Amino acid sequence: MDKDKFGKFVTNRRKEKNMTQKELAEILYLTDKAVSKWERGLSLPDISILEPLANALDITVMELLKGECIEDESCISTEDAKQLIHDSIAISDAEISRVHAKSKNIIIFCIICLMLLISIILNIISLTTAPETVQDNRKFSEQQNFIYINEPEYKERE
Repeated sequence: MDKDKFGKFVTNRRKEKNMTQKELAEILYLTDKAVSKWERGLSLPDISILEPLANALDITVMELLKGECIEDESCISTEDAKQLIHDSIAISDAEISRVHAKSKNIIIFCIICLMLLISIILNIISLTTAPETVQDNRKFSEQQNFIYINEPEYKERE
């Protein structure tokens, strides 16, 4: 299936029926943006939309898949029909794979951002408590020195 050929065919059929993209979209329970993407050759409809789309445009699914009107339905061989269906399923599978890969990348990115955020928060916490720790260490050190200096046995050695 050729996206551009499909898009031009849908556009021509829709205009022949004096429908706007919005009207066609409403019939299919979709947005007019989806119809626009099909007509511009940017994407293809999901396979589940093909039959309702063909009905809305008063054409057969085979004509829709082929991207042109077929005068005599018997002109399409079984092999051509199988190939058209196979191509449309392959395109649908590729689109699903692309969406899954994109979702996976988004999830990985979110996990990395979350780990980075946790790391930053832990560093901030450690930096804000660090002066207290340093002060505590100084006090301890001063106490040790005081004890050392004031111990009787140490005074005798001096």
